Amino acid sequence: MNSHDSFCRGVLSDVPTFLELARFLTTRDAELDAIFNLLDKESFRRIPGDFSDTEKTGYADLVFTAEVLPEFLTDKAKPVEVCVGFLVEHKSARDDDVLEQLRKYHYYLMESKLKANAEKGIPSVAIILYNGKDNWNPLKKLKAYPRELQRYLLPFKCILLNVKDISDQELDGFNARLAAFICAMKYIWNPEGSRDTFRKVLERVRNDLPESNALDLLLQMDVYLKGWLKVNFMEAFKMDFVRPNYKTVGDALREQEEAAKKAAREKGERIGREEGERIGRVEGEKIGRVEGEKIGRVEGSKQQAEDTARRMLAKNRPLAEIAEFTGLSEEQVKELSASKS
Repeated sequence: MNSHDSFCRGVLSDVPTFLELARFLTTRDAELDAIFNLLDKESFRRIPGDFSDTEKTGYADLVFTAEVLPEFLTDKAKPVEVCVGFLVEHKSARDDDVLEQLRKYHYYLMESKLKANAEKGIPSVAIILYNGKDNWNPLKKLKAYPRELQRYLLPFKCILLNVKDISDQELDGFNARLAAFICAMKYIWNPEGSRDTFRKVLERVRNDLPESNALDLLLQMDVYLKGWLKVNFMEAFKMDFVRPNYKTVGDALREQEEAAKKAAREKGERIGREEGERIGRVEGEKIGRVEGEKIGRVEGSKQQAEDTARRMLAKNRPLAEIAEFTGLSEEQVKELSASKS
């Protein structure tokens, strides 16, 4: 799981924060607003755990369900069995397979895990939360179909929220936790250019949230922004309170970040070591081959000279002449002559 997903899960796993985001989306989508009005807001709960697609090693970031209000049900229906599911999938870069991923997430999380709803299925809403650098809309491909058929292409309602489309003025209408989350997601790629917006959001975090919650959120943001926040707004972290005696989400994120750095460092060292050994073997083989060929040539030349000397000895040629012709010393020629005898 990357740092984007960790931050998204850490903040939006808080049900009230997710509900506020969902309410914001209803102002942009009338159909979602109609669905949202059917639901008992007190019944929203998060389904723990992930669904991992082994082919892509992806994650459904968050999954929630909520019960339909009794007044909208028939007399035969049981309120506890009729609910609507919400899938939240975060993307920090283009992923044109996201709709296929969501189909799998919907089946395994909404149908396989919630057996009470299996016979009737769970009407679901998939929210794609996008904060990549490029403009991207995976829902555009659905528009290739006639309008009358588009709603039947997916087994769920799907909404794309590009955080770049949320104005700084709209941030002012969010509570401090959601405003800080959206601010960090929106300006992750260039936080330096949005210092004033960060300053306003951080002031709200300090003033509106309990100190322990505020610091935990700030630490999450700082990990997500790779230390930029603490370097530029150190005063925001100076709070007088007793640190909780449990591991906070910020602690967990920092541990994940450190573990990822350690794994990357160890992988780099291993690759470097293996590459060094490979180069060493290649160079060693090359040097060995060159030296072998050199020795072979020398030995071959010596053998050829000795064979020539023996033939000349057989013809009783003078030692000096044989030595001059073959390049052997007279002593070597004498030894050959003696061995011949």
